[in-house]
Amino acid sequence: MCRLTSSLCATLLLFATSAFAAEKPCTLHDGGSYYDLNPLKASKDYEFQTDDGHAFYLNVCRGVTTDPWNTGVDESDGDIAGLVRRDHGDFAIGIVNTTLEMREGGLMIRQSNGSPCDGMDDVRGSSTIRFICDTSVYAAGRPVLLDQWPADDKKACRYELEWRTHYACPTGEHGLFGGLIVFGVITVVIFLMAFIVISTLYNRFVLRLSGYDQMPRFTLSHVHEIVGVCSDFFRSMLDHFISRSSSWRNRGYRNLNSTSHHWTSREEEEAMIASDPLEPESEGIHVAGGESRDANPWGEGRQADEEGRDQGIIRL
Repeated sequence: MCRLTSSLCATLLLFATSAFAAEKPCTLHDGGSYYDLNPLKASKDYEFQTDDGHAFYLNVCRGVTTDPWNTGVDESDGDIAGLVRRDHGDFAIGIVNTTLEMREGGLMIRQSNGSPCDGMDDVRGSSTIRFICDTSVYAAGRPVLLDQWPADDKKACRYELEWRTHYACPTGEHGLFGGLIVFGVITVVIFLMAFIVISTLYNRFVLRLSGYDQMPRFTLSHVHEIVGVCSDFFRSMLDHFISRSSSWRNRGYRNLNSTSHHWTSREEEEAMIASDPLEPESEGIHVAGGESRDANPWGEGRQADEEGRDQGIIRL
């Protein structure tokens, strides 16, 4: 039993370690905290302007939805994370990166391999976005351009941005694996507590043990014994329930009135049979004045006909 428990714990620990090692896109575990920037994904790009008035389009954890124009970036390189709309073409500030970093207490995303920089050989556009946890910003917030290099808007190649949002704050982790882990832990705790209680009661009242002897024993044979006792108990409860249901059903059939097809008492059924006009209680009918008359008004005529036939006389 101990070996089985240790093996199970080692397996769960291995799964948990592998799950944390392979982070989901735009998520990060750091110092026991969990961060998730996926809610910042938008169907419409975040738009703002540079110092010289050029339109700046940006998205997070996905490519921009704005159609790029003459960026110098091949589609095979990946999705463009953001772009600056210039006079002779759009400048891509980097390819989408979903790996988060923790720098100086804040989240950071680095994006590179953007458009070729003007006048710089083998240098491409890049950007850095620093996300600041701000609980006062209830919505997604908006990115702000802090700096660019070179300072000339037409030749800028590197950009530094800051984004204040409550989505950059630590949050609870949601996911199938995490839910399964929590469910498994709760289930194990419930079964363990139930085993302790049932085992103690069984040792005390069935085996008549006392003191420390009545405490549960975590051995395979004792577990099988407790499982067998619980199985027999639930089987007997099920048999008792089935027998009670059968007795109630049979009792109901005996009290069913075949005439009205409604459940009724035995006294009501006998009263209905006794009051049936098709079964007269006596041969005569009493009338006012105390005289008695035959229940069949044609009885006298039939008697005369029978006497006539016996004498060989036919009456017309």
